Amino acid sequence: MKRANPITKAVVPAAGSGTRLYPLTKVQPKEMMPVGPRPAIQAVVEELAVAGLTDILVIVAPGKSVLEAHLDGEEGRRAESGREPWAAEFADPDVRLYFTRQNPPRGLGDAVACAERFVGDEDFVVALGDAVITGGPEPFSRRLVAAHQASGAAATVGVRRIRPEESSRYGVIAVAGERQGVLRVSDLVEKPNPEQAPSDLAICGRYVLSPGIFTHLRDLPPGHGGEIQVTDAIAALARAGELVQALPLGAEELRLDVGNFGSYSRAFVRAMAADPELGADFRDYLRQLVSHLEDSANPDPDRVTDD
Repeated sequence: MKRANPITKAVVPAAGSGTRLYPLTKVQPKEMMPVGPRPAIQAVVEELAVAGLTDILVIVAPGKSVLEAHLDGEEGRRAESGREPWAAEFADPDVRLYFTRQNPPRGLGDAVACAERFVGDEDFVVALGDAVITGGPEPFSRRLVAAHQASGAAATVGVRRIRPEESSRYGVIAVAGERQGVLRVSDLVEKPNPEQAPSDLAICGRYVLSPGIFTHLRDLPPGHGGEIQVTDAIAALARAGELVQALPLGAEELRLDVGNFGSYSRAFVRAMAADPELGADFRDYLRQLVSHLEDSANPDPDRVTDD
């Protein structure tokens, strides 16, 4: 059953402690780590704004007031021209930002539950503040919302393919069928071991949820890691006979993950190398640096010589 009402509300959980990036995150939230020339959370908010989400609630934790300080100014809400193919659409949208605290943080499901009064009886988007989706001709959140509304699903999640050894870091879906590129989901498992993973498709940090999710979150016991997991609540929707579906990232779309030093390093380097203004010089520097590191006889781009 299609839904006619537009989806205008989004929730951005940003209350995690960022321990895997310590000591970089000792005083700076991981969501403020730069992915290329902008903080991760700014890229997320820009994506949501261009996708038509006009009311955005950011879930923070005590000690993360810098997120509010950054986003609550006009510069924090305006896309820099050319950063994405669709950035010109951002211009000056009518976006309203709200902030609330998750204290203490008890997992992603608990963060989503903090938004119940904000959401009311409307469907809404959830976009993780440390997961940047880049590439493609339009914001991924827009495509996700369109798929959700076209089907009348109770939950629609964005997914991407992962390597087997990565399954213990993500929520992984079980696929029951496919129609026109949208997957029907029969189950979701939070951070399974590779041998227990139901597929190679992991949630990429984007969700569209109906308010029915709160019914399952209220009575949900702690799951993996002793935290309230939103994947468990979505799995409960599927078990109750509700339609849960998944939309894979497109061929040009990537998730840049600010999660640990390995994934963050790749995210920063890739975003810088692809930047339309800074990328050419950065790529040239990388070529020279790699050449020097592989053979010290080659010039070091960080040293000035007499040659």
